[in-house]
Amino acid sequence: MANRFQNFVESIVYAGMKPGAKPAQGAPAAKPGLFARWFSGPAPSDPLYLTNQTFGQKARRLLLILAPLVVVVVGVIVAIGILSPKTTKAPKELTPAEVAAKVLPGFSTDIKLDSNKDLEVMEVHFEHNGDTQIVGNLKNVTDHKIAEAIVVFDLADTSLSRLGGVTVTETDLAPGAVRAFKRSIEQATAAYGMVREVQTR
Repeated sequence: MANRFQNFVESIVYAGMKPGAKPAQGAPAAKPGLFARWFSGPAPSDPLYLTNQTFGQKARRLLLILAPLVVVVVGVIVAIGILSPKTTKAPKELTPAEVAAKVLPGFSTDIKLDSNKDLEVMEVHFEHNGDTQIVGNLKNVTDHKIAEAIVVFDLADTSLSRLGGVTVTETDLAPGAVRAFKRSIEQATAAYGMVREVQTR
């Protein structure tokens, strides 16, 4: 009788104390979350559980071992991508038309000038070996001999500043012949050459 009364009193007293309430007997224990259950798995009871593990258990164990390594590798790759120096693209080489537009920005393209069609300037560039030389090829595009060919080039440096002109003269060009030329020039910083005038005799 006394035990029943004591149990009755304790049930009333403990039920009213929220911070330290006495848990009811037989209450189910809190279940771990899905994520914790998946990684921890059930407690092994087989002494040979490492040998008798299922494929899922082995895969879970392998994932637990490899996950930190994968995180480290990804972090290193990201760090290399952020800290590595960026490669710069080489500047695009300007075409003769683009060079002319920059050197002579106010020149009207609507003006038509008569030009000599007997001679073609196939190539022109500059060599800087001790002194500066203008180098290129001229072609006689006619069916007759050209006794004398005179080509005047306007020169510019890498910043497209005009440096003046230079004249190249070649003689006795056979019909259809290609003649290589090389001339030393005073403009040591020359980088571009534009045909200003062509004369043939």
